Formats: sequence, structure tokens, C-alpha cells
Amino acid sequence: MAVDSDVLVHWAMAGAPHHHTVRECLRREVDEQGQQLGIAHQTLNEFLHVVTDRRRFEHPLPMAEALRFSRGLWRRHDTERITPAVSSHDRLCELMMKYRLGRKRILDTALAAMLEAAGVSRLATLNGRDFEIFPFITVVDPTLGTAGPTEATR
Repeated sequence: MAVDSDVLVHWAMAGAPHHHTVRECLRREVDEQGQQLGIAHQTLNEFLHVVTDRRRFEHPLPMAEALRFSRGLWRRHDTERITPAVSSHDRLCELMMKYRLGRKRILDTALAAMLEAAGVSRLATLNGRDFEIFPFITVVDPTLGTAGPTEATR
């Protein structure tokens, strides 16, 4: 299961509204189900941009702390590192044209294209609507249900 940047933000920021729920969901995924978490380099870059922004958080993470978290996550043994395939940009263009998406959908579509190329079909995100359009992605909203990650309905 890949993890979107919004989930990483809630995981790392103790004051985030879904901090405990997201942490528990990801813990179950890794510890109880033995799954790896898929992390795209793009997702980590978005994470760094958000958690260090004083306009978004009263107490943003200092850059050094955010970088330690990001690097530590990227290097974990239970992380599947997702990088763009050679075909990822062409696939991004195809998806943007097929679904008539605008500029505000570029990053999510790029992530979807990377996940598809990597063979990753599940994505933990709090913004499920952004990914429901892609038939090859199953959205997992960590805030739904209490028995584990609940697959959002399409």
C-alpha cells in the first residue's frame, strides 16, 4: 500500500486531527499484516513542503526534523521506494488527456502513474476523491472504520 503526502503529514504531526488514527492504521498494515509501505519520492517532497510551512501549522516541523523523518522513512526496511519509471511521464500525459484533467491534478496524476508502473494498486489517502477516477487505484482512507484500513467505495 502506498501512502499519500496527506497521510504522512498526519502521521508525523502530533497535533494533526487524524494523527493517532493514521499511525494506528499504518502500524497495523506493517506490523500485523506484514505489508510494506510504498513511498514515492514525490510524496516525501510534498510532505517536506507542507510540514515546514508556518502558514499551515502554528508549530511546523523544523526543516532538520522534517528531513530526519523523511530520510528515516525512505530508508526503512519495510518501505518500498517508488520512483518514476521511464514511461511515467507519458502515462501522466495520457491520463490527463483521457480524463480531461487540469493543472491542479498534475501531482496526483503523476503519483497515480508512478504507482501503476510500480504495480502498486492501493493508496492510503485522506483525499480519496482525487484518485477515484483512476480504475487501477484502490483508495484506502485510514480514518474510516476501526478494524483496519477500510477500502473506500467508488
